[in-house]
Amino acid sequence: MSKTKILFVFACVFTASCISDLYSKPIPNISDDISTISEQFVKATRGGVLDVTAVIPGKVYHPRDGYISYERFWCIDEEKGSVEEYIELMAQVCKLKDGVFKGEWCVSQNHHLPLFSATIEQNGTTCTGGDLTTIIHNREPISSATASEWLITAEAFGFEREVK
Repeated sequence: MSKTKILFVFACVFTASCISDLYSKPIPNISDDISTISEQFVKATRGGVLDVTAVIPGKVYHPRDGYISYERFWCIDEEKGSVEEYIELMAQVCKLKDGVFKGEWCVSQNHHLPLFSATIEQNGTTCTGGDLTTIIHNREPISSATASEWLITAEAFGFEREVK
């Protein structure tokens, strides 16, 4: 193998191993959607040299049903982040949206509407590099928490309306 090819391979491996260090953890805000905030968290806490799942889109729009779904399977580097840190991030965003968590659902305090759902878990396995295998999943409305399509979908995914 020529020196040029060896140098190229080394540069690619070095870049791939450092890529998550280029990302910073998200700061809670209400202008970004939950999928974007979750993706930023995943990128900032990803472990391992190569993560082939990074090229698979995690954000999927479901316009007929009125929601955005985000799901990601990745190797979390516990020196960069944790499940508890993600849960706290979601709680902060929920509070900024004037909501409170009830189970996996962030619910508006005034109108008792589902603002978004968020879950994160580790399935007990480890990735090739030894980092913990982590799964993140959330749903949120495309347009508004009052959209009928979103409300029907949220109920189908387990949101329970308060009966008055």
